[in-house]
Amino acid sequence: MNKKKKNRKTVAQNLRNRLINRRYKSTIKTLTKNLKKLLKNMVKETTEEKQKGAKELIEKIKNQIFSFVDKSVKKNIFHKNKAARKKSRLVKFMKKTLDLLKI
Repeated sequence: MNKKKKNRKTVAQNLRNRLINRRYKSTIKTLTKNLKKLLKNMVKETTEEKQKGAKELIEKIKNQIFSFVDKSVKKNIFHKNKAARKKSRLVKFMKKTLDLLKI
């Protein structure tokens, strides 16, 4: 470990920032995984009531993902183009899945 005070502070700061960045990335991955799983299960659902409830939940999770992605761009965790690509791919997957259901 470095002996100079400034170097120790820098190492501590890098550790803190790395953990914060990892938390954002992990949350986005987890929410995306949950959304995709929910969409796949929704295809298997037969009743319209279950599909409507699932659709509301899907919209809520999508908004959370978009919020986290936008905050990540603001904090320089993701580049703006990467964020746009993530959001675009997610919407494309959702649209494809919901078109199968004709909702």
